[in-house]
Amino acid sequence: MNTENQPGSEAPATEGRTILWAAFYDTLVGILSFGKAKRLRVEIGAKAPYQTGDKVLDVGCGTGDQAILAKSTVGDLGEVYGSDASPKMIEIARTKASRLKADVNFQIDLIENISHPEDTFDVVMNSLVMHHLPGDLKERGIREFHRVLKPGGQIYIVDMEPESGGSFFQRFTDLMIHIHGGEKALRDNVQQLIPLLDRNGFHSISTGRVNRQFAYICAKK
Repeated sequence: MNTENQPGSEAPATEGRTILWAAFYDTLVGILSFGKAKRLRVEIGAKAPYQTGDKVLDVGCGTGDQAILAKSTVGDLGEVYGSDASPKMIEIARTKASRLKADVNFQIDLIENISHPEDTFDVVMNSLVMHHLPGDLKERGIREFHRVLKPGGQIYIVDMEPESGGSFFQRFTDLMIHIHGGEKALRDNVQQLIPLLDRNGFHSISTGRVNRQFAYICAKK
């Protein structure tokens, strides 16, 4: 989850890795993705299990793009909430939602202590968050996902897990990904979530590819 712990900040304390440059986040993502960040968000959304009328929570929503995209799918009958530990990320997300007239509720919150009550959401998702978290915090977050999901609700997690090969530009992006998160850590980044989900009450666990550089995992409560 993205955080800022500067003096005077309203950011709650968390053990997750901090990001202190929220104002430049979208620009950097655009550069590292060679301008394909929007395409990646669409690809992530295309694999998501939410549908019209669902109530969705995007944990670690960053600057809000994925949550705003989810709202276009769930429609007026559905609800989308986005949470992040960084006040600056949430400020940017709220500004985007207001500009786009997207009815998404963004709030400062922690992955390990989600403020919503149990059995609230049809889908809880996050993207490009888990690699920031130490193992214990991953598990605590997954327990919180399970708590706030309705019975039969689904979890949807997307993270970096590059496959070998690809074009020069794809391999260059792989290098940036590995520098960012560590090649060994990201080699089975999504697959290693399977036992965490299994021992925390999830079932019907499945994994797949978003593209050759990103993978996803789904499971039901």
